[in-house]
Amino acid sequence: MYHDRIAQYFHCYATANDKRLYLKDIQNLIRIRNTPHGVEKVILLVAISKVKSLTFFDKLFIRTIRKLFDQHPSIELRNIYFKENIGRDFSSYATLYRSVKPIANNEDYIFFQNRSGIGPYKKGWLASFAHQFNRFDNIAICGSTINFKDHHGRSQDNLPHVQTYAFLTKPKFLNMFGDAFPAESESERLKIILNGEIGLSRYFLEQGFRITCMEWKDKPVSLHCQPICEDDIKIRVEADHAFYHRKYFRRNKKPKVKNPILHPTSQYLKTMLSN
Repeated sequence: MYHDRIAQYFHCYATANDKRLYLKDIQNLIRIRNTPHGVEKVILLVAISKVKSLTFFDKLFIRTIRKLFDQHPSIELRNIYFKENIGRDFSSYATLYRSVKPIANNEDYIFFQNRSGIGPYKKGWLASFAHQFNRFDNIAICGSTINFKDHHGRSQDNLPHVQTYAFLTKPKFLNMFGDAFPAESESERLKIILNGEIGLSRYFLEQGFRITCMEWKDKPVSLHCQPICEDDIKIRVEADHAFYHRKYFRRNKKPKVKNPILHPTSQYLKTMLSN
């Protein structure tokens, strides 16, 4: 398995405080804590969009998450940020990247995950993403899945793009945007999708770079690549993944993995109540 001891690895996690109990985030963060990532060290940063005014539950969540990762042998929880909700996940990704940028080198790795990316489920997951990223030349983004269609609200064109619930890239590619970040200032959901999720991949593809994903590991995707799949693959993936989109569990009565709430919640509560 690919294991780069020189590069730094950053994990940028984005969520929002619209659900005061943070149950999906608890599930994800417990898995992040417990599932071996396969690299020497990970620097974890969390951004929370302020959908609602801050309350006791937000403070409790932050305090418990800090305790959860305290003295972890290979994950350093560097910081937790609250930010405005404009731009949603993409302004969260922007906030997190700007925190990473001063300490990151061009060849480091940055993994982005939002609350809809359920996982990780596989040991060595981050090393596997880095391995896939380096499998082909001129790769700018490696995601869990790639969608080949434009948003139905705009067109039926073929517009391949990494789905941004879970993806990995390098600072040297994000630096190409300068001081901006795709869709970070958009307020409409559709524009965030068009200029964020789709626009991110389109920018690199139009520059001559390629994208890849964990669903089709042997098939790098370029700007004019023929579609591998006509449907939204994230809801019916065939490969075994480290991260599944939340809709996958809604659409599949017998998913490849289980998504329990009881065990991670009990671990979270034990951490919350500990001294």
